[in-house]
Amino acid sequence: MAPRWIRDTVSAAFDRLGYDVRRKRPPQWGDEAYNDQRRLLEGRPVEVVLDVGANVGDTTHQYRTLFPTATIHAFEPFPDVHRQFAERFAADPRIRAHQVAVTDVPGRRRFYVNEAHVTNSLLPHDPASVDWAWASGDGLGRSIDVPAVTLDEFCRAEGLPRIDLLKMDIQGGEAMALKGAARLLAQQAVRLIYLEVLFAPLYEGQAYFCDVSAILTGHGYQLFGLYNLAQGDRGLGWGDAIFRPCQL
Repeated sequence: MAPRWIRDTVSAAFDRLGYDVRRKRPPQWGDEAYNDQRRLLEGRPVEVVLDVGANVGDTTHQYRTLFPTATIHAFEPFPDVHRQFAERFAADPRIRAHQVAVTDVPGRRRFYVNEAHVTNSLLPHDPASVDWAWASGDGLGRSIDVPAVTLDEFCRAEGLPRIDLLKMDIQGGEAMALKGAARLLAQQAVRLIYLEVLFAPLYEGQAYFCDVSAILTGHGYQLFGLYNLAQGDRGLGWGDAIFRPCQL
């Protein structure tokens, strides 16, 4: 170990540059969402992952790395983005791309398309919160019709009795998707749920964190942790949450 005076000198130099130098510690629970998901799912094979709101596939890529033998079903309804996703993973037969939205009622749904495609949603933006949601007001108002499924319907059609990991990032539509998974949740057939939760009013008719939590606790799930919280001068905006069955 370097002498104390050297460590103090280096620390002072970094402090003048605006950096805080600290000793690295082993990863702790709550430090990183993907690491926690991996640890929580240890002990049994991870065979089925659902990535709802897959966009161009960055999260799917993470899950392929964490769970190399899993079959990953990815849902992205916007045609241009779905095309990018399908091309990116065309060589992986265990990644299956579905150009459908996931919600509470199957059929056709209006899908709102924004300039920043990561903010596309089944719900229109709240005009008062456009800048808070990192969306350009110039692109609001455009919509297309897309096919929609429920998770109960999808899993029944695919012959999937259980899901190891359900990830959802669908911009305020998470509660609708959970209502469409009522049978799976009632049976606690989903081992782990990782989803975006909203605290600020970003979309018209959105579910807030408390709404999502009420649905999941009503089915016997409990909150494990909150991650990636986005906070500004208006307060807490959004973040991610892990839920798991209470008996675990």
